[in-house]
Amino acid sequence: MRLFSRAKKDKAAQVSRGGNTSRGGSVSHNGRQSIAPDVKPTGAVGAKKERRHTSRGIFSGDVLYAERVRRHYPFILYCCALIIVYMGYTFTCQRAQREEIACRIELQRLRSKALLFSSERLEAVGYNEIIEQIEQRGIKIKPRKTPPTIIRKDDTSK
Repeated sequence: MRLFSRAKKDKAAQVSRGGNTSRGGSVSHNGRQSIAPDVKPTGAVGAKKERRHTSRGIFSGDVLYAERVRRHYPFILYCCALIIVYMGYTFTCQRAQREEIACRIELQRLRSKALLFSSERLEAVGYNEIIEQIEQRGIKIKPRKTPPTIIRKDDTSK
């Protein structure tokens, strides 16, 4: 209210001094500056809204009830559902990878064991090894000095 009363006093003082008020504004007491009401432009640029209580609304939960937030609820729920599905998919894939790695390790162990048995079998099948095993076990078999004869159906021998 003080601003309005001061403007009335200045205008009254100017009129009493014989000031010029025909230019749309009043002239100050020194006659060089015009005192016009401060008019803010209107249009594309608007006044800024003051946001003092935003943190209070966030912490109290009032923000969740605002219309500008409530219209996004379906999208927020959709994003949450996607996150849950993605987490489940990730855990399933990690479990499958762990099982695959365990199977590969077991396969490698079985391959090495099979190679070991295969090499031992090849060594055991050799002629000299068979002779040594017969002698170690005390079996009385003597090797033949002549090669075996092949009997054919047409009664010819080779």
